[in-house]
Amino acid sequence: MKLIFAIEPSSRRAELRAGRRIAISLAGLVVAAGLLAACNTNRLLDVTTPNAVPVSTLDDPSNAALMVNSMVGDYQCALGSAIVVEALIAGEMNDAQLGAAQWDYARRTANTLTNGIYGTAGCAATQAPGLYLPLSTARFDADHAITNLTTWTDAQVPGRVGLLAVADLYAGFSYAVLGMSMCQAAFDNGPAVNQKGMFALAEKRFTDAITNAQAVGAGADSIRFAAYVGRARVRLYQGNTTGALADAQLVPKGFAFNSSNSSTALRLYNRVYAVTKQFGFYSIPSWSQNLTTENGEVDPRSATQLAGTRSANNNATIIFVPNKYVGGDGVPMPIARYEEAQLIIAEVQGGAQAVSIINAMRSAVGLKPYTGPADAASIKNLVISERQRVLFIEGFRNYDIERFQIPFNPAVGANFPVGGGTYGNTTCLPLPDIEKNNNPSLGPSFVPSTTGT
Repeated sequence: MKLIFAIEPSSRRAELRAGRRIAISLAGLVVAAGLLAACNTNRLLDVTTPNAVPVSTLDDPSNAALMVNSMVGDYQCALGSAIVVEALIAGEMNDAQLGAAQWDYARRTANTLTNGIYGTAGCAATQAPGLYLPLSTARFDADHAITNLTTWTDAQVPGRVGLLAVADLYAGFSYAVLGMSMCQAAFDNGPAVNQKGMFALAEKRFTDAITNAQAVGAGADSIRFAAYVGRARVRLYQGNTTGALADAQLVPKGFAFNSSNSSTALRLYNRVYAVTKQFGFYSIPSWSQNLTTENGEVDPRSATQLAGTRSANNNATIIFVPNKYVGGDGVPMPIARYEEAQLIIAEVQGGAQAVSIINAMRSAVGLKPYTGPADAASIKNLVISERQRVLFIEGFRNYDIERFQIPFNPAVGANFPVGGGTYGNTTCLPLPDIEKNNNPSLGPSFVPSTTGT
């Protein structure tokens, strides 16, 4: 049976792709293992779905676990694709192939067109990954799951509230990453929503995740902590520093909420490893290799190494791979973690508190402390620099370039060495044609924004 392909940009439902085994990883453990007292979530998150599932299957309460499982898989695949796209635009990665379709990412000219692959390619497109389509699919899946789980009863779905907390959490992250990546997006045939609007939608989902996780109890602590990180992130992005600080301070030391990557299927690959060391499509440019602190020390959190892989560009580019992902297709990718929360606290508090936080994080990886000036401008630059290295190729740098107005590297107008032309000034991607042409709320006169808000 074939599912009607229904993705959010064309206002139809997302197809459940090939069989997948999904797990949520938390500091080496399966997050959902203790998530719900009323159901065995190890089994829930270890379901293998068939290649095609009829829509009615996911709207049956007896298949609530399958629905949530599929939603998690779609988000994790979308996240890997989004991280690669954002890394290319931000200059954390560069192009190493001859295909022109993806040059606009690395050239930072993707904001000059609305018919690019970012709007149409899927999350498993290793050579030319998409962004809007995968994230929109994941967002729709999560919100659809929320609708069903809110309608169904506890009698129909054992552990319903815990499943709802998971759906809320992944909806929050879907909206958050869309807001960091897109100048605008649209949902369920509605009007265009700007970045701040997407962050507000994410905050609502994270708040719901926290509420529902608290109702479940200690078994859902991992969901609650991940939601605190996510809500702190989007509150910071909306200018609510008080709320961001309060949430970030609730995240315990050592917390990590990761995607569960695997070498068993293309959709589950660690996308950064796949496109660098495995296939040689992309690399790490010289200006992003082995980033150093102000003390001149190579930071192990952003260290890179030669991949020993032939470039897809006729061996013209030497392939580098981030050390954090060098272990293979099964290396997890961070979704939310303590280190991000600490950097949020440092950014909000500034001053001596920021230095103390950053030096504690440095000490944990054997780096010398910061001993430079403590004026506001210097501390701001310290936080920006630390975020670049700690969150290296995790999807944050491009939005940091936008919100901090960091100078582009290479500069706008510099020659683009791979496919010709010059570097542009993309930080966020405009709403794509696939959405405009299939969304009745966006008429023919609608002009997508190319700048963030």
